[in-house]
Amino acid sequence: MSARRGAAATRQSGQSLVEFAVLAAVLVPLFLLVPIMGKYIHVRQMSQQAARAAAWEATVSPGYALPQTTRVRDLVVERSFGAIDDPIRSQVRGGSRNEAVGNPLLNTFSGRALLERGDVRVNAYRNVSAPGIQDKLTDMLRLLPGYAPPNSRGLVTSNIEISTQDIRLANGGAASFLEPFDRLDLRMQASHTVLADAWNASGAGSGNRPGPRTVLAQTRPLVPLAKLEPIDSALNALDWIPLFGALEKLDLGHIEPDVVPYDKMERYAPN
Repeated sequence: MSARRGAAATRQSGQSLVEFAVLAAVLVPLFLLVPIMGKYIHVRQMSQQAARAAAWEATVSPGYALPQTTRVRDLVVERSFGAIDDPIRSQVRGGSRNEAVGNPLLNTFSGRALLERGDVRVNAYRNVSAPGIQDKLTDMLRLLPGYAPPNSRGLVTSNIEISTQDIRLANGGAASFLEPFDRLDLRMQASHTVLADAWNASGAGSGNRPGPRTVLAQTRPLVPLAKLEPIDSALNALDWIPLFGALEKLDLGHIEPDVVPYDKMERYAPN
C-alpha cells in the first residue's frame, strides 16, 4: 500500500514540475517583455519631443538659414535621450554612432543599449510659406520697403526617424527565447510643424542701418513717420531758432524698441 502511495506522490511531483516548466516558458519572457514595451513607449514619446525641439531650433537659426541636421541630431540626442540630470548646454558634444545614448533607462534586461546615437536621424527640414489667408495678408506687407514681414517662409517642419536595436543577450547573441520580439526591426517617425518667427532674434537694434532681424529694422516699414528721420536731423541743426528748438523735442520718426533693464536680465553662465 505504501509503495502505491509513493509512486502516486512521485507522479504528482513530476506533473507539478512539468506545469511549472510550461508556465515559466510563458511567464518569464512575458516578465522580460513588459519593461521593454514600456521603454518603446518612452522612446516614442521622446521622439515627438525631439521633433518639437528640432522645429523650434530652426525658428531661431541666424539669418533664417535652416540649421545643420547633424548638429540638431546631436542636440536632440543630448537633450531628449540623455541622462535626466545632465545640464542643458548650448554647445552639445558629438559622439560615435555606436555609442549608447545617455539615458540609462534605454537599456535592455541584459544591459545592452536599446538605442544608440546613430539610431536617431534628423531628416532635411521643410521650410515653406504659410497657407491660407494669413499668407495672403503678409504678401501685402511685402510691398512695403524694409524687412516686413521678417520671414516669408516661416512654416518649418522637422522630421525625426528612430530605429531601435534588436534585443540581444549580454554576449551579443540573439535572445531567441523571445522570438519574434527579439527582432522587431522597430522604426519610429515623428514630425512637428511650427509657424513662428523670432522678430527680435537679433536684439532691439540701433542706428540708421540696424540688422535685418532686429526689431527696429522690421518695424520701420510699419511706421510712416520713420521716413521723416532725416528731416528731424535737419531741425536739430536749427535748434538755436526758438520755433525749431521746440520742434527738436518731437523726435520725428523715432522708434524705441522695448528695452529690458540690465538688472532684470539673467546673465549667461561662463564658458
